[in-house]
Amino acid sequence: MTPTCAGPGCPEPALSFSRGCWNHTDRQAYPQALREGLAQSAGALTLNLKRASLENVDLSQRDLSGSAFSQTRLNGCSFVGSVLAGCDFTAARVSNCDFVGADAPRASFAHATISLVSFSHADLTGALLADAHLGETDFTGALLAGATLWNADLTGAKHIKKRSFGQAAAGVSEKDALPACETYRSLKHYFYGAGLYEDAGWAAYRERRMERLHYRRTGNPLYLPSLLMDILSGYTEKPNRVILSSLGAIILYGLLYYALQVPQAVASPGGSVSVVDSVYFSFITFTTVGFGDFVPQPVAAFRLLVVTEAFMGPFMIGLYLFTLTRRYAAG
Repeated sequence: MTPTCAGPGCPEPALSFSRGCWNHTDRQAYPQALREGLAQSAGALTLNLKRASLENVDLSQRDLSGSAFSQTRLNGCSFVGSVLAGCDFTAARVSNCDFVGADAPRASFAHATISLVSFSHADLTGALLADAHLGETDFTGALLAGATLWNADLTGAKHIKKRSFGQAAAGVSEKDALPACETYRSLKHYFYGAGLYEDAGWAAYRERRMERLHYRRTGNPLYLPSLLMDILSGYTEKPNRVILSSLGAIILYGLLYYALQVPQAVASPGGSVSVVDSVYFSFITFTTVGFGDFVPQPVAAFRLLVVTEAFMGPFMIGLYLFTLTRRYAAG
């Protein structure tokens, strides 16, 4: 258990290897005391460095799980290969530091100002980066699956990609749909700015999914139209869904036409038609080709049914062209 500061009436916990908190310690002598304490300590350490100001301290290859670095100023420090699980860097100012290969799941960097820092190949699974400023921060090979990036400033951040969010692009933390939606929107703009159009499409799709989840939880009537757009086109991000949806509609209409015997051959009116003929009639109706070899029976309900498919066809074709253009034109 961290002892309380020895300063008169001070309730703050004492800094590691010191009897006082940052306000009640010799600030010039403390960095050397910390280095000596680290050199004499083996095994896991839970450090309290809250509000300290440190430069060029080597904390590499140490198990520092659960350590407190909140409101700490760190400049030129090294955490290479360190275990930082659950560490608290809230509101810290971190610059020119090296976190290469650090294992930092669930670490909190909320409200932190991070600049010229390398998180290359670091594990930041479930990390809290809300409201963090990430200027000139390198995330090459870093893992951010389940991280909270709500309102984080990604301007200047480097090498964040879809694959940064885990196997099958698991995504950011989605416990709260609305912040997750805003996070994906920020990632979408970041990816577009970096020329990563495939990744931007992924983020745009997840953004709409979170928006739909918010609609469902709040009882918003926009939920059903949103669900329909996901099924038909993946929110205009998945052209293949438009093709599959169109084929599905053609086959369903064809089976319905066959069950009701809606079409009739012009060459032999009044005769029955096969399943193949019915699907063929559905296809030419959907595409509005209209060869004239098959027409609907002269029944008002049948004609109305055919009209609904004839209306749907151009809509789906237009949706496909729009989706394809949106998907690839930027590239």
